[in-house]
Amino acid sequence: QYNQEPEGLIRISVPKAVGRFVVHPHIPEFLRRHSKIDVQLILDDRYVDLIEENVDLSIRITDQPPPGMIGRQLMTIEHLLCATPEYLSTHGVPLHPHDLAHHSCIYLGETPGDARWKFRQGSKAATVAVRGRYAANHTGVRLDAVLQHIGIGSLPYFTARAALQQGLIVQVLPGWRFTSSYSGGLWLLYPPTRYLPPKLRVFIDYIVNCLHDEPNLPPAAVKLPAI
Repeated sequence: QYNQEPEGLIRISVPKAVGRFVVHPHIPEFLRRHSKIDVQLILDDRYVDLIEENVDLSIRITDQPPPGMIGRQLMTIEHLLCATPEYLSTHGVPLHPHDLAHHSCIYLGETPGDARWKFRQGSKAATVAVRGRYAANHTGVRLDAVLQHIGIGSLPYFTARAALQQGLIVQVLPGWRFTSSYSGGLWLLYPPTRYLPPKLRVFIDYIVNCLHDEPNLPPAAVKLPAI
């Protein structure tokens, strides 16, 4: 018998960093509001087949929903480069992407392409082969490495935002758009169905509302310090 009251388990697949920094902070309040719903957050960067793996919802960075899936765009994921004022004071401020070749850069490190950073500024484009002594495939680790003055790190804005606002780090090359495979629309995806269980309907409405006003990276968000 169809029960109108939302209840049951929701299994949600989400990229690791998005799950930790964007989705997870809103889950405790959802659980408080819906005492009969349980949530299993599956933090994994790989593609997950919702049907084969019995997953209810998938949150992914993509240009558009893949064929055969229903999607709701939650927010835009933007990437940027950051460093501490102390690092820049010691090693200098890059004025052009090519200057990064002379800096210690903290990058993802999963594939060779992760060390080739791409930039756009209007009609201009630049690709730079970077290097550094530290690579890590977790944005929280890269943020900590930046805070330890190890170098210039690539970070999603949602990871860097608090440290930027506190003045602990600053944006590097704010006049250039840093492009990354971890940039683009963040979509909530699920298979098309005539019957959307109440537990999923209330979660979708909740997370869409929570992330609707998630701040995006403003142009030249943080001014570089005078060195």
